[in-house]
Amino acid sequence: MKIVRRILAEPLAQFLLIGIAVFGLYSFVNSGETGGDRQTIEVGPGRIAQLYESFSRTWQRPPTRDEMQGLIDAYVKEEIFYREGRKLGLDQDDTVFRRRLQQKMEFLIEPNASDLSPSEEELAKYLEDNREKFRRSERIAFRQIFLNPQKRGGEAEADANALLDALRSAEGEIDVGRLGDPTLLPQTVPLVSVEQIENTFGKEFTGELFKADAGQWTGPWRSTYGLHLVHIDDREAARDPAIDEIRDAVLREWEAEKRRRIAEERYLDLKERYEVKVTWPAPREDDVPPKSAAAR
Repeated sequence: MKIVRRILAEPLAQFLLIGIAVFGLYSFVNSGETGGDRQTIEVGPGRIAQLYESFSRTWQRPPTRDEMQGLIDAYVKEEIFYREGRKLGLDQDDTVFRRRLQQKMEFLIEPNASDLSPSEEELAKYLEDNREKFRRSERIAFRQIFLNPQKRGGEAEADANALLDALRSAEGEIDVGRLGDPTLLPQTVPLVSVEQIENTFGKEFTGELFKADAGQWTGPWRSTYGLHLVHIDDREAARDPAIDEIRDAVLREWEAEKRRRIAEERYLDLKERYEVKVTWPAPREDDVPPKSAAAR
């Protein structure tokens, strides 16, 4: 007994005994988990088809047999880590995880194809109720000759007026490409809307353009780039197009609005299952009240 006590009194012996005890406890605990309580991860035809389609869309070709096996292995690994992570509570208070679940739920409550198949009468009524959205603004087609004030200096205005007189007195077709100064701006512009012209030439130029008469050279008009002489070739008044002209655009807008409305209705149905309680924190003395509250 004295020998045993002497051995047990040694720090090394105590360390070994503690290690043996910990190892035994670990083995006992894990034996219960891995014995007969194995979980099943099923990778069925539906999941395999999903993996196949996802790979094909990304790489623009079907996966090989080895690549397909790799996709399945990756899915199994992801599922194992997901399940084990949830056991450890890693999904709790995780903003990224919660948002991902929200995205999945929003996908699940998306309307199906039958919900997004309008009749011709529905499309026509949607167009009638939303005429402003589909109205085509006035459009103009024109040619322009550019004069660069940075190149011509103080003579730019006089040069423009002299060129304008020459253009008005000229007979026959005029090659605008040989006149004026070099520019990246288009010299011939097809029928385009006010917004498109304004985006390219600026508001001042666009305002003058839409006040001018068609069929003659006018100007000079100033843009954000310099001076321009302009000939309006064609003009199309603002109008409400018929459904046959813009059916695809009307259908896209109808589907988007219908999709939003159905998703919101289904969310509200889910919300009805919950009682929402919001408890605001007590205001602090240094909090600044909103202006509307302060005014009252």
